[in-house]
Amino acid sequence: MTPNLQIELRRFISSNVVSKLNKFYFENDALLIKGIDVSIGTVLMGLYNKSEESGFYKEIVSLIGENSTFYGEVDFTSGRILSVDDCYREEGNDLLKEIFTNKKGRISEMISNEVGIKSETAREILNFSALLVVSYLKNNIQLLDSLKLLLEEQKRDILNSIHPGIKIILGFSCYESVDDKNQANLGRSIFTLFGHNFF
Repeated sequence: MTPNLQIELRRFISSNVVSKLNKFYFENDALLIKGIDVSIGTVLMGLYNKSEESGFYKEIVSLIGENSTFYGEVDFTSGRILSVDDCYREEGNDLLKEIFTNKKGRISEMISNEVGIKSETAREILNFSALLVVSYLKNNIQLLDSLKLLLEEQKRDILNSIHPGIKIILGFSCYESVDDKNQANLGRSIFTLFGHNFF
């Protein structure tokens, strides 16, 4: 069965994880969850943008070594993060440099502005989210061969979870996430409103 990447990754963000993260950041829980959700979507679209670079996915996964503290603290079978310390500050940064090159600072500032959390929090949860996404892929290494297709299929839903300013930095149009069904409904409603006048 094809996994929905965002849903799978959201499973790891339990109230316990949020509570432990808030020992560092003192943010509103709902805003922190929203910030992590936006960060996960942002990282996934960053990986989507790298899909044409041969071998990139295997390369990025290889950056998480077997001695990674974060990787060792995730129970992938039960979808739980066992411990939350600040190891992701260091470990996540290297991943973000590879995924976003020189855009990382602008993206974290945009997350801060558009979600309503502190700049420091936005920087750190982007690190945390990058580690979570890439750790998940490392644990599900069989997904790498079909990751480009998977991200293409789920792109619309992922973009819907990202604020317009972040989409623009990532190179997507603000309107790229309009749901197909909504467009079809719009077309039908316009026809219903005006169709009888013309035909």
